[in-house]
Amino acid sequence: MKLLGSMLIASLALGVSATALSAADYYIMPVRPGPVAGTTLAAISLRAEKRVSRLRLNVNERGNTAGKWVSVGETTTTTAPAKTTTSTSAEVPVGTTTGTAPTTGTGTATTTSPPPAPGTPPATSPPPAPSAGATYATVGALLKSGKLQGGDRVFLMDGYHGPINISGYRFSGPVTFEPVPGQTAQVESILIGNSSNVTMRNLKVWATSPNAGSGPLIRTYTNTSDIAFYDMDVRSVPDATNYLSWDITAWRTNKRSGFLLQGARNIAVGNRVTGLYHGIHIEGPQDQMINNIVDGFSGDAMRALGDDSLVRGNKVQNCFQIDGNHADGFQSFSRGPTGTPGAGTVRNLVIENNKIFEWTASSTNSLKCKLQGIGMFDGMFDGTQIRNNVIAVTAYHGITIAGALNSTITQNTVINALGQGTNYPWIAVNKHKNGTMSQNVLIANNAANQIQSTSKAANNIVVANNVVVRNAASEFTAYRSQDFTLVPSALSANAGSPAYQTPSDIVGAPRPKGKAPDAGAYESQ
Repeated sequence: MKLLGSMLIASLALGVSATALSAADYYIMPVRPGPVAGTTLAAISLRAEKRVSRLRLNVNERGNTAGKWVSVGETTTTTAPAKTTTSTSAEVPVGTTTGTAPTTGTGTATTTSPPPAPGTPPATSPPPAPSAGATYATVGALLKSGKLQGGDRVFLMDGYHGPINISGYRFSGPVTFEPVPGQTAQVESILIGNSSNVTMRNLKVWATSPNAGSGPLIRTYTNTSDIAFYDMDVRSVPDATNYLSWDITAWRTNKRSGFLLQGARNIAVGNRVTGLYHGIHIEGPQDQMINNIVDGFSGDAMRALGDDSLVRGNKVQNCFQIDGNHADGFQSFSRGPTGTPGAGTVRNLVIENNKIFEWTASSTNSLKCKLQGIGMFDGMFDGTQIRNNVIAVTAYHGITIAGALNSTITQNTVINALGQGTNYPWIAVNKHKNGTMSQNVLIANNAANQIQSTSKAANNIVVANNVVVRNAASEFTAYRSQDFTLVPSALSANAGSPAYQTPSDIVGAPRPKGKAPDAGAYESQ
């Protein structure tokens, strides 16, 4: 490992770790110097959560071993227009605009990082000024130099950097790629194969080339591991924030996807995905998708296909119908040895504290889709936990598992997005399409337009303390603006069973507040 004198002096003054002392900093010049052209992101909010739980940390967190269980406190810092606060129940703007006009060409939105989630690298000291020996024309040139090692940092200078392709680099510790502090770095795409321990932070990933194609803008392949993406601004095109005004031709022209993460222990945390086809898909074992926003999509917003995967605290909104695909807020399916859907088993998938909204825009649109919430149609699914999610859609399937084993569906709010008293969207557990019955499943403490499943002693299917909601206006504070907290007279208030409650609700409020837990994702009474 290399040691820079300036880093040593700064690190001693700040008292940073020995790992940071031995790390080197490198700089990458842009292909085209800044400013970066793109429309400004509007503020979109996530709910903050704060709780202490035992979570399996991934090796991207320095000082922890892969698979180690530790206690983690989760919080989210809110950036408001006038001040910054930390709250356990505040709305959390991710990608909050600073008011910079698009004419500046930066396309920049000031973003507060999400809470230190599993795998989050700690904050490090500011880099020293670039030096001739540490500055390279491209990321590829730095990689080929052979100097880059685990723990190093790579800072991209202001401007456009083209595509980043990393293949065949397995670092001993995380190597972080991010913009020079205070600058904006845009890349065309990021492809990572046969590599490990790579972290990308705060980059703009916008397709600008006429040859951008229709594939994912960020992809890791099956032979990767421990690749992390934090606070990335991912768009089909630089002006994707205008997706509400696109016609079907524009949607089809810009039909490309955000993330496709294959490989083990790869994570996406706090990213903003705008105006794309598919949003964020994780397919490897122990992959994680945490506190991301998918805003404007026309395919499947989220997928998780690997064992031991975590999907937590994400928000999905504004779905468009541009082809024959039936869009899902979240989808999973098993794969057999040859990749055949439905021929395998997905194990230990956790889906919690997510918001899936078919439509949040104030304007209507002829391309608005009928979104399915959580669709898991090709089991088996063993050990699945679906809890504290809010789903407002108009398709039939709110939460459906076809082929569930040893699984729980608890404390979810699944409501018709228009507030209609229909018998859908529903929560249902069905048999696998090959006829294999679901077994050992709990469906409890949910609030939904319909609970389609019933208790079956022979298969140990328990359906208990769910509330059927047919009048959203008399149940929720403001369903039209996606506020699904309960009014005092709500049927869901204190209707759950303590035996099946989650310890806290979607915003971290402990359960119960009253004599019993409320049904649904929010603990209001």
